[in-house]
Amino acid sequence: METKEKEGMQGIVRIQLKDKRGNRKPLFQGNRLWDIIHGLVGIDLKVPYITGKWTLEMVSGNAIKDAGLAVAAKRLGGITANPISHIAIGIGTGGTTALNSEITTGGGARASATISSQTKNVSGDTVRCTHTFAFTASFSVTEEGLFNASSEGDLIAYKEFSSIGVADGDSLEITHDVTMSAS
Repeated sequence: METKEKEGMQGIVRIQLKDKRGNRKPLFQGNRLWDIIHGLVGIDLKVPYITGKWTLEMVSGNAIKDAGLAVAAKRLGGITANPISHIAIGIGTGGTTALNSEITTGGGARASATISSQTKNVSGDTVRCTHTFAFTASFSVTEEGLFNASSEGDLIAYKEFSSIGVADGDSLEITHDVTMSAS
């Protein structure tokens, strides 16, 4: 899925679900109509070709939150601010300053992200945060976020998506890029 380049910060999330043998499992990637219906009435309407598509890797843009913009600006200016350090997943919707219903058990608890510098347009313009959650319980995951602390902390970036049913033995690989761009 291609996303439009905009001046500022842009987040891109890639998610893959695998079973206990490492085989990829299909995910439903909602489109703009899914976003509208879900936003208006809170329904996770999975109608292929109308509200989205089934795919083996979900790729979508996300919201960089106000706290994320503030942290980036402070760090650019040499002002102390905690950087992105953790990825969390949840079973709720509508996170503004935290995940609405963060998972804390069964292999879905907030985890340290592997952080690396990547290049999209110019050298080092992207921060990549990755983690693979290994489940020991079943959940219907609907949200993901980047944080700057192992508990509490600021919600830096957030993505809400069509529910992903995970079971004991499944793994959910999340790659979350934050790219700085200029016109």
